Amino acid sequence: MKSNVKLKIIFLITIGILFTFLPLFSSYFIFNARNNKTSSKYSHDFDLDNENLKTSAVSGRIHIINNWSAAKAVGICTGSGTYSEPYIIEDLVIDGGGSGSCILIENSYSNFKIENCTVFNSGTTASSAGIKLINVQRSQLIDNNCSSNLVGIWIHKSYSITVSGNIVNDNSFGIYLYDSNGNAISENTAINNSLIGIYLYYSDRNNLSGNTANYNSFGIYLYNSDRNLISRNIVSNNFNHGISQYFSYYNTITENTANYNSYGIYVKGSYYNTISRNTANNNSVAVIYLTFSTGNDIWGNYASYNAFGIYIHSSNGNTISGNTAINNSLTGIHLYYSDYNNISGNTANYNSFGIYLSHSKYDNISENTANYNSVAGIYLNASGNDVWGNNAKYNFYGIYLHNSNYTTLSGNTLIGNDICILEVNCTGNQFSNNEYCDYGEDEDGGIPFDMIFLISIISGGAVIGIANTLLNRLKRKRIELVTLLLYI
Repeated sequence: MKSNVKLKIIFLITIGILFTFLPLFSSYFIFNARNNKTSSKYSHDFDLDNENLKTSAVSGRIHIINNWSAAKAVGICTGSGTYSEPYIIEDLVIDGGGSGSCILIENSYSNFKIENCTVFNSGTTASSAGIKLINVQRSQLIDNNCSSNLVGIWIHKSYSITVSGNIVNDNSFGIYLYDSNGNAISENTAINNSLIGIYLYYSDRNNLSGNTANYNSFGIYLYNSDRNLISRNIVSNNFNHGISQYFSYYNTITENTANYNSYGIYVKGSYYNTISRNTANNNSVAVIYLTFSTGNDIWGNYASYNAFGIYIHSSNGNTISGNTAINNSLTGIHLYYSDYNNISGNTANYNSFGIYLSHSKYDNISENTANYNSVAGIYLNASGNDVWGNNAKYNFYGIYLHNSNYTTLSGNTLIGNDICILEVNCTGNQFSNNEYCDYGEDEDGGIPFDMIFLISIISGGAVIGIANTLLNRLKRKRIELVTLLLYI
């Protein structure tokens, strides 16, 4: 028996090493969005100076540098630039000819609107877009089609911009905000962009609501962007992440739908964000994946039919409460090397594991419901945690402790489990007032539970190979391994 176990362990480690060296798709990229001087690039554009004004140029590219009166004089726009009567550019079809931006507005402090224009075939250099605004305030981009460009709509160092009802498909970036604050991005459609549907880069206090960002590499992506509201968006069928947030603080991500992505919502190196009331189903890895992040509040989310529901990795001091994580193939709520978190009031039913802690200390696991999970309601491979007031019913194991020491289990309801509490290689645990089970059943020697997590973190990502699960009960109520989970 022992030799068979050793052979299995050697086999698993060998497979793990092989998977480690598989080529990985890197989700990190660098897009250099530096602003270039544009005069030389626009020698064939419609630069608005009085010597070059021709009304026939309205079908060509437009470049306005705060000289709206000249544009109005030749019929490019109407209006007077006030709040009640903004300058309006509308109903144009502009082919960028593969060079520069189709419409470029710079250094404008007048009110203006660009509406119902179709712009396409911009240049392929990093400074080109369908519509590009630089150092602009108080403008509106409404119901335009900005597809088939490098960037559909690019907003740089601009404030109080409304971007609504636009179509930005088949670009590299759909909508790109760079160092732009206080803008409203709503009801836009960003589909089939090769990199990102909507990208916020060093941009704060923006409101992204009601947008659709599907079939991109990333749906919505925040990088070093703080205090934004991301609400009621649909981000589905993206190759990598539905919503990504890197190194960003105090954002609210709420009421979004993120289905059929690799990750529904992916948060890295971010602090004090609220992630609430999102629905995320059928993502191949996880609904909410939090890594190297602190002080976040994750509540009221719904996660089903993913590999993992909510996965917290190397993240401390977060609150995970009131979430529903059901019918996930592996775990409902999973903590890995994450300390001082509060896991309370969640429902984690019909998974393999309801709540799973590995190498995580001083976490509070309270008043959760973890029923009808095929392996365990609550699994702890972690020490020093407080587990109280939970319902863990009708699982194979109610609570499974493996190398878990000095853990307190009190006031839990453990009805209808094959084994209510199991301890393996544990010491110093305390049990009190657990309904229908007030002790830990010991397993001696061997490997009573061969569900092995082989984890090797590479660039904060995870490649997961999952074999089908088949559990066989043996003597002494042991379970032999016939499942391999590789987190690489």
